[in-house]
Amino acid sequence: MLESHLRFLGLSKEEVKIYLLLLKFGTSSVAQISRQTGIGRVNCYHHIEKLKQKGCITASQKSKIKQFSAENPKVFLNQQVERLNIAREIVPELNALATTSGHRPRVQIFEGRTGIRNMFETMTEQRGGEIVSFSNFDRMTEFATDWLKEHFKKRLENGTKTRFIAPWTDKAESFRDTFFPAEFDERLLEIFLISPGEFHFESEISIFNGTIVSMNLHGESPVGVLMENAELFRTQKAIFDLAWLGATSFVAR
Repeated sequence: MLESHLRFLGLSKEEVKIYLLLLKFGTSSVAQISRQTGIGRVNCYHHIEKLKQKGCITASQKSKIKQFSAENPKVFLNQQVERLNIAREIVPELNALATTSGHRPRVQIFEGRTGIRNMFETMTEQRGGEIVSFSNFDRMTEFATDWLKEHFKKRLENGTKTRFIAPWTDKAESFRDTFFPAEFDERLLEIFLISPGEFHFESEISIFNGTIVSMNLHGESPVGVLMENAELFRTQKAIFDLAWLGATSFVAR
């Protein structure tokens, strides 16, 4: 398991062997590494150089013999944090490049439970602003009970306001108490529950930050479409705002 995780973090099979050996037994020469790992001496030099480039080992000299030591395992954590910070820095620029193709919408399709969860994660990337949604709380609760509370916690921490229009049900009535903290900024959440007989939403539609997300949370074959387009976003947002204004005239039950 440990070996496979190190492979996932970018080390080759041979590099994993060398790194773990140095971590366990301390400073060693190429001859010792080759003997202990069964990797040929010439290949050892190649993999050691790769590990040095990746910041996983360091070299020293002792009695004219080159010695190698493993870096503190925290190096992997530090590298991933650095990569995450770089990704956060360049993603807005990449998104800007992706949306410079005139008026053509940028469309992505997400399938399966993992795909849908990734769509929800796009909403937690927003800082401030507002997310508005036509929702079916029964479907959402059924689909995402195990991580929905954490999802909304992130939205609140980001200072993102959420407005929902959803059909009334028992689960919808208790949705706020179930998935939102006992205490939070009340200005960040508004819910209108409408007549389920007249307005029964089968799917989720969320509108935010130039993006429209449509999701079918059917348990067997969940699928979602994410569309980025400023004009379509403004139109859908206007439709939601119009529905919001009219929602107060409907009886929830």
